[in-house]
Amino acid sequence: MRARLQAGEHAPLVNYGALGKDAVLSVPTPDHYLPQLYVLGASFPGEPVTFPVEGMDSGSVSMLAVRFG
Repeated sequence: MRARLQAGEHAPLVNYGALGKDAVLSVPTPDHYLPQLYVLGASFPGEPVTFPVEGMDSGSVSMLAVRFG
């Protein structure tokens, strides 16, 4: 996800299931993933992408936050 966001390749992120088994396992339910798409849709082409919060919680839950602009 991080690489696709930085490259401006947003279309594959909309249908994350098409990214493969790892993507589906990473997002077993869409309730934590879909808000990212709202923010992505509100961003402008070429807008810088940063990750102000990173890390893992409990060894398996990503705490990654994404900021556009």
